[in-house]
Amino acid sequence: MTRPDTESAAGLEHVSFDFVVIGGGTSGLVVANRLTENPKINVLVLEAGTNRLNDPRLQVPALGVATFEDPDFDWDFKCPPQSQLNGRQLLGNKGRTLGGSSAINLGMIVYPSKIGLNAWEELGNPGWGWDDVVPYIRKFQTGTAPSESVRQFFGDIKYDAKAQGTDGPVCVSFGDEYMPFHGAWMETFRNLGFPQTEDTINGAGTGAFVSAGAVDPATHTRSHAGVAYFNAEVQARSNLRVVTGAMVQKLVLEPRDDTVVATAVEFSKDDQTFTIPVRKEVIMAAGTTQTPQLLELSGIGNANLLRSHGITPVVDNPGVGENLQDHGIVSFGYEVADGMPSGDMSRDPAVAAAAMAAYQKDGSGPLGMVPFVSAFMPCLETSNKDHERLLKEIDTQIEGDISRTHKQQYKALRKIMQDPTEPTSMYILAPSQLLPRKGSTARDLFSLAHPGFFISILSLLSHPFSRGSVHIQSADPRMGPRIDHGILRHPVDLELHARHNIWMDKIAETEPMASLLKPGGTRLHTPDPVADLAQSQELCKELVLTMYHLTGTCVMMPREDGGVVDPRLRVYGTANIRIVDASIFPLEPRGNTQATVFAVAEKAADIIKEGL
Repeated sequence: MTRPDTESAAGLEHVSFDFVVIGGGTSGLVVANRLTENPKINVLVLEAGTNRLNDPRLQVPALGVATFEDPDFDWDFKCPPQSQLNGRQLLGNKGRTLGGSSAINLGMIVYPSKIGLNAWEELGNPGWGWDDVVPYIRKFQTGTAPSESVRQFFGDIKYDAKAQGTDGPVCVSFGDEYMPFHGAWMETFRNLGFPQTEDTINGAGTGAFVSAGAVDPATHTRSHAGVAYFNAEVQARSNLRVVTGAMVQKLVLEPRDDTVVATAVEFSKDDQTFTIPVRKEVIMAAGTTQTPQLLELSGIGNANLLRSHGITPVVDNPGVGENLQDHGIVSFGYEVADGMPSGDMSRDPAVAAAAMAAYQKDGSGPLGMVPFVSAFMPCLETSNKDHERLLKEIDTQIEGDISRTHKQQYKALRKIMQDPTEPTSMYILAPSQLLPRKGSTARDLFSLAHPGFFISILSLLSHPFSRGSVHIQSADPRMGPRIDHGILRHPVDLELHARHNIWMDKIAETEPMASLLKPGGTRLHTPDPVADLAQSQELCKELVLTMYHLTGTCVMMPREDGGVVDPRLRVYGTANIRIVDASIFPLEPRGNTQATVFAVAEKAADIIKEGL
C-alpha cells in the first residue's frame, strides 16, 4: 500500500486516530515520532505550513534567514507598537513548515542552566528539575566533538564527552572554518578574566564558549526536527499520518461530569473542512503563539475575552495567553580592520557564488556551519549598591498588586539573581552586520546594506522579568493572534540590559579583538563608546530585537498560581488535552531555547506513553 504524501488529505473523511498532534514543528514531530514507535498507536500530525524538507534553504545551515517573510516557511507575525520601546514594532518570524522554527532558525544549540530548571520545579512542578530533564538533553541529540584543528585554533574548548548524547536524532556539531574574530573572542575573554569554566551542557559556568550548532557533521546539512524526527524510516510507519497545509480551526469539546473532553479536531484544507475524531488525546504543539490561540478559539481561556469575540467559554482560565517571555537582544556593530574578513563579503555575488561552490563540492566553507561564539557573563557594570537597589525594587513589586503568577515567578527570579554563579546575560559574536534601524522586516535586518565590513556583538538578558501576552483578535482562525512581546517592559530588565551593553564596548576595546577592528572605524549602534547608563537605556529601546525565543503563554504551574497545565502537561479542566511546546515553560531558560524545546518534548513523550 502506497503511503499518502503529506500534502494529501485523502481518506481522512471517515477515520479516527488515537492521538492528534497539532503542529508539525520542533516539539510536535518529536512526540509523534516517539508515540509511533509503538505500532499499536496511530497518530495524525496536522501542520498548517508546508513540506519543504528537500528545499536547499532548509538544508544549508546558513540559508535559514532566506526563508524569513516567505509564507512557504514563515508565519511572519507582526507585533503591535511597544510603548516601552518608544512605539517600535518587533519582528514575529516563526517556522511555518515541517520542522517548525528549528528548520529556519540560526541553528544554535545552547543548554539551560541547572538553577534555571530547578526553579521550574520549585514553582510547583515536581519532576521538572535539572536532574529530571538532563537525561532528555542527551536523548534528543548525538554530539560530535570539535576537531583537533578547531581545538588548536581556539586554544581551549571545554567539551565533556561523557555528557553528550550518543544516539539521539538531532546532530550537534561544531564548524570547521572559523574567522580570526572567533579565535580572538575566546582569547579576549581570557584576558578579561573570564575563560570558559565548564562545558555548557552541564548547566553551569561562565566565560566564552564556542556555540555548537544543529548540523550533521557528515553532510553539513541542518539537523532540524523535520529531518531528524521525520526521516524516511519514520515516514514509512503505517501508524503515522502527517498532513501539511492543514489549518486547525478548533478542538471539539464536550463537558463530561466535572471535566471537559476533546472528542475531535476540526481543520480545513483546500477549502474542505474535516472533523477528525480523537480516541485518546489531543497534543498541542502549535508553539507559544498559536497554542493559546487555538485554546481560546476552542473555548478555553479568559471567559470575558472569549465572550467579547462571540466564543462560548468551556473552561474559564485567565492564564491562557498570558505570561509571554522572550529574550531581547541588542546588537552593537563594529567596522573591521582593513583586510580582515567579514560575513558582509557575501553581498558580493562572486564571493557568494564561491561560498556556494565550496559547499556544493564538499560541504566546506561558511554556508555549512553555525558561525557564532558566545559567552555567559555576570553583570560587571552593577555595583553591590545597585544590585541591592534592584532587589528591593523586585521586592516592592512582589508585595504589590501584581498577578499571583508573576509573584511566584519573581520570587524564583529573585533567587536566581542572588546566585553569584548564575550569569545574567549571554553575549554573542556574529561575523557580519545587523541593521535594526534600517526597517521593520527581517530582510532589512539581515540585508548587509550598510557599506563596509562589520562584526556584531550582541547581548541577551538571560532571565527576563518582563511579560507580554498572546491572544486572539477574532473568532476567525485565519486571523493571526495579537502578540505583545513586552520586551524591556520591566525596569529591572531595562537597567540590567543597559549595563550589559556598556560592557560590550570593553570586549571590542580589549586585545586581541581590538587589533582586528578598524581604528576610528564606524560603529553601527552609536558613533562613540556608550557614555553612561542613560544613553545605554535609550539605545536599548532603539535597538532591541526579539531573539524569537517566545515561551510561557500556557505556563506549567499550579492552577491557583495561574497555571494552564499541570506537571503531566494536561490542560487544567480537561481530561485529554496536553501541551508539549515552549508555551508551557514556567520561566525562560538562559540562552537559545531550541535545545530545551527538544528535551521537553522528549520528556513529554515519555509522560504520555506512561499512560498507555
